[in-house]
Amino acid sequence: MDVGTIISLVLGIFTVVFGGFWLKAKGKLGQIKDLVKEATDLITVSVGALDDDKLSAEEITQIKKEAAEVVTAFKILLGRV
Repeated sequence: MDVGTIISLVLGIFTVVFGGFWLKAKGKLGQIKDLVKEATDLITVSVGALDDDKLSAEEITQIKKEAAEVVTAFKILLGRV
């Protein structure tokens, strides 16, 4: 085996290993994006509900729904769903 073949084999193995890590990280990044989106939705709904300094039953229901979505997204990120 010459040096070129050895370097090619090492780079090939590195590419396969790095590709596997990238696919795993890419999935986690998507889950983090979903969690941040759900948290942003919760904050938006909560701030909107508090604009008039009163919480209606409908606003409370919407806040609970958004909070449940945040919890679900967090569980998915941790792999507990």
